[in-house]
Amino acid sequence: MSTTLTNKTPWYKSPWPWFLMAFPAIAVIAGIATFVIAFKTEDSLVSDDYYKEGQEINQRLARDDKARELGLSAQLMVSDDSRAVRVLLNRPVEGALYLKVIHPTIAGHDQQLKLVAQGPTMYAVQLDKPLPSHRWQLEVGDESGQWRLKSEEALQGGAVLSLQPH
Repeated sequence: MSTTLTNKTPWYKSPWPWFLMAFPAIAVIAGIATFVIAFKTEDSLVSDDYYKEGQEINQRLARDDKARELGLSAQLMVSDDSRAVRVLLNRPVEGALYLKVIHPTIAGHDQQLKLVAQGPTMYAVQLDKPLPSHRWQLEVGDESGQWRLKSEEALQGGAVLSLQPH
């Protein structure tokens, strides 16, 4: 006569099936998370028209040369709460000025702000919200696009930055 011992515990009370199902479950969750991130994130680093961008680079270089020819430089001062910016030029210029604050990787964070004259060489702008303190590309130029001053710096409250033609 043969006797067999049978295990009467159900499968779901054993740890091994759960261990074996954990890896595929984690892979499915990671795949869904990757899809959500890819769907919600903008592909701002991808360019559609390289030729047009090459022409724009040449125009930008001409604007730098014009600022150098005019002998322009500026100091950019950020308020302690990072909500106000002042620009002090080394000599007076004609026309309205703008300040571009460009995020190095996310185009959605870029801002173009019109500077308000507070004197012959002093300009200011009030920001809607404070700028996060990380590296930004800063550009001050005239409204007609003849010249520009540029710098790439980390913006922090109370910072004083120098802008030069490149």
